[in-house]
Amino acid sequence: MQQRPPESEQERAADRDGGGPGDSQSLSCVVVEDQAMFLELLSGMIGIRGGIRVVAQARSVSEGKAACLEHCPDMLVLDLTLVDGEGLEVARTFLKANPAGRVIVVSGNASDFVCPSWLNKALQAVISKNETFQALRQELDELLGPVRSITASGPRDASHGLPMTPREAEIFALIGDGLTSREIGERLSISEHTVQTHRKRVAAKLGTQGDELTRIAVAQRQAFFRSQDN
Repeated sequence: MQQRPPESEQERAADRDGGGPGDSQSLSCVVVEDQAMFLELLSGMIGIRGGIRVVAQARSVSEGKAACLEHCPDMLVLDLTLVDGEGLEVARTFLKANPAGRVIVVSGNASDFVCPSWLNKALQAVISKNETFQALRQELDELLGPVRSITASGPRDASHGLPMTPREAEIFALIGDGLTSREIGERLSISEHTVQTHRKRVAAKLGTQGDELTRIAVAQRQAFFRSQDN
């Protein structure tokens, strides 16, 4: 399980005080997804939005349950199909730990999902992996109320909010590692011009540009590696 250093009971209590949807400083989140790159991307999306702390990442049912019991998070972002079982098993444990918590389901088969009765009140949204970025941000805005995230100041175009392709996500991660376009091109055996084209597309999808894209990518990578320190 990839997670941040454990919080004290005092810190958890402070996070939960005033922890309603309108308090943008109070929500803690566990993200459960068995694909490493998509897990990282989901966690980065949540961190970019602001107002939510990803306190743990998990890639299996067992890790997800342990994270929910340890952190008692306010929110669970959950893939339905995991390597060792059904994601809904994690949701049951999550709601036992925090009956007032909210669940966002992210699935490649979102249209086929039938919500069980015990999950109805806690379910915030069911999001398709094909539209994750835009849909997840909209649901978080609905849950928390509109806030100005660090991506909010960039220009908008028709690409804004579209999901990244696997290649774009790969380049975004390498930008976060501090590589230049030339270094990324050498790493991936593509031209520097191609890398720059991908960078522009990623920036458009995130609603940002230039140096801000680099800051976002670096911040996401740093948050990810901090979560592995423990």
